Amino acid sequence: MSRAAKLAIALAVVAVTVQLVRRRSHQDSEDVLRAYYAAWSKGDADAVRDLLADDYTGHIHTLSGTEDADAGAVAERVESHAGAFERVDYDIEDVVCRNGEVAARLTMRARHRETGGKAKTTGLAILRIEDGRIAEEWSSWDYHGLAAQLGLE
Repeated sequence: MSRAAKLAIALAVVAVTVQLVRRRSHQDSEDVLRAYYAAWSKGDADAVRDLLADDYTGHIHTLSGTEDADAGAVAERVESHAGAFERVDYDIEDVVCRNGEVAARLTMRARHRETGGKAKTTGLAILRIEDGRIAEEWSSWDYHGLAAQLGLE
């Protein structure tokens, strides 16, 4: 076999390996996203905390503007959310992965504990994944629509 043919084969093997690693990385990022929202659904603050990097930073769009949060604040938010809602389910509508980030369009459906009313809201989230944990998050949910559904405007 010629040197050029060997080189071509080696390059093909490297290209296939890179594609497999990228595909696995995308799947790993999507798995983290799914585990994150499964933990939110269960109100499991410990599981959420385990998915967040020690130096996690969240940029969360709320009714009052964008708030920055650390992992502890997110765990508290999970507990508060679990106290306000039951039968919580997150549908992950679309997922896009690129360069260690995963973006998703989501729908949350739940029952509001205080009013018994059904709640549905949509949101967008971008998670930056490092070493299998969420290092940074940007998220925005339709809190105005949710408040209107629950009569809390």
